[in-house]
Amino acid sequence: MSLGKKTAALVGALALGVTAFVAAPTANAEATKFNGPAPAIPGAVKGGTLTILNQGDFEHIDPARNYVGGTLDFYRFFVRTLTQYRTYKGVTTLVPDVAADLGTTKDGGKTWVFKLRTNLKYEDGSKITCADLKYGTMRSYNDDILDGGTTYAKDLLMNPTGFKGPYTDPTGDLTSVICSKNGDSITYKLQQAVSYFPYVTTFGSFSPVPKAKDTKQNYDLHPVSSGPYKIASYDRGKQMTLVRNTKWDPKTDPARWNYPDKIVVKFGFDQNALEQQLVSDSGAARTAMSLDTNVITNLPTVLASPVKYKSRFFSFVSPYARYYAINMDTVKDLNVRKAIQCAIDLKTILLAAGGTNAGTYSNSLIPSSIKNGYRNFPICGRDVHKSPEAQIAAAKALLAATPGAKMDLILAYRDKGIEPDRAAAVQQALEAVGFKVTMSKLPRAGFYTAIGKRDVGVVEPDVIQTSWGYDWAASSGIVYALLDGRTMTATDAHSNYSRQNVPALQALFAKADLITDPAKADKALGDIDQKAIQDYAAVMPAYFETSNFIVGSKLGGVQADGGYGTLSPLAAYVKK
Repeated sequence: MSLGKKTAALVGALALGVTAFVAAPTANAEATKFNGPAPAIPGAVKGGTLTILNQGDFEHIDPARNYVGGTLDFYRFFVRTLTQYRTYKGVTTLVPDVAADLGTTKDGGKTWVFKLRTNLKYEDGSKITCADLKYGTMRSYNDDILDGGTTYAKDLLMNPTGFKGPYTDPTGDLTSVICSKNGDSITYKLQQAVSYFPYVTTFGSFSPVPKAKDTKQNYDLHPVSSGPYKIASYDRGKQMTLVRNTKWDPKTDPARWNYPDKIVVKFGFDQNALEQQLVSDSGAARTAMSLDTNVITNLPTVLASPVKYKSRFFSFVSPYARYYAINMDTVKDLNVRKAIQCAIDLKTILLAAGGTNAGTYSNSLIPSSIKNGYRNFPICGRDVHKSPEAQIAAAKALLAATPGAKMDLILAYRDKGIEPDRAAAVQQALEAVGFKVTMSKLPRAGFYTAIGKRDVGVVEPDVIQTSWGYDWAASSGIVYALLDGRTMTATDAHSNYSRQNVPALQALFAKADLITDPAKADKALGDIDQKAIQDYAAVMPAYFETSNFIVGSKLGGVQADGGYGTLSPLAAYVKK
């Protein structure tokens, strides 16, 4: 099996706005500091209802299918993973979660052994077992049915029997995941050494799922809770209500809090109306926040009164890159892809997003904070930081030099917030150089699954408006996921939305797999990022987002979370 998101080592520290990220302790003695409970939030009190107001429903809450930052943050209320991030007082640390330590390896990272907590329970009181952890990983192999999730388990774990998942192969076994005889430890055997594996195990394909309670696609409606809250009701697209899970023991959990009595998530709000509710701070909005709505149209009002909004306004540099994937399966001609890059006007896109307070122009998928991976290179002959405008003459020249150039394009975008406005700016720019653009507005829920579909009897988009926040702060947390052809299947591009699979670039990925020095690995992947953009026009970066959130005045404990680059409700409490 070819290896996907693979590199040598993780960069251990980064700056994420006001949030610092600390590398995991390597000694198990150090890990005993994280046995739980999570340290108390100063001033926090129990009780009340936390309300979350969102424009759209969650893409997926099944841990095998979730790969969206805001949901990865939120579903920690009811999903525990082998390891997890904890943000406390501005510092984000990797901690053991279902595991009792951060793993040990005696062969340089090819085999990992994690001790397990043995006194954990699900919402129904049944015991969480090592077998459940293994099954949670096994079901992620059935990504033909459980689409949308990460591919880390399939990419990294050995699979000598060709196991395809428990639904396809009910009598098969994933032999590289091994439970000890008494169930107090779990072993993972990898295809190659991976020194950052304890970060990989923060994802949902390394969470426990009881086989007897697995309802396949319907598990997306009610994962069995292992966290401090459980799902009381979920009316898809309308409302989700969480109540306390009395079987959760805070002494076993170093990463989570449970201050509110109830958490109510309401879906279906308009961008501007939602902003105005939170800014006005009246009624139920006083105990509310949003996971998916930045302040945009009301931002000038907030910035004009910094003292008034200081205690409840959060502005921080986000790891999220907003960019345009150019489908290399449907836009096969390099000149046409380069013409698309030249035609796209980053200035009008950022204006549609809220202007320079909403982000900074980008030429790369790698943020400048990743020093060894990022480099400033021109796209279509211009430094986009200084000249973000469209290069109309260059685009027209490329098209004129291309007999039979593909001029009809489908632009896919999500029906959420200001995303239609950004897409309209792109349509106008592309049509200004002669393209005919058909707009494909897709629902919020299921968007990422839809844009990844390949060759399944549907018309694929040619240009995709999308985004990405790194899985960890290194080039390996970006470039493999977005540009490595090995992560794709015949029917699913996964997160490689450009469908990049050029042999020359794939050869560079294979070489990068073998690099053991983290700085050199970052550089090698940075080279791939540059070549994919400059030489092959696989994507057109637009900007790195600045997050601007506002919360109700009766909420405390809300913080920028360094693990997911989100404004997190995990430690939130309702003030008396």
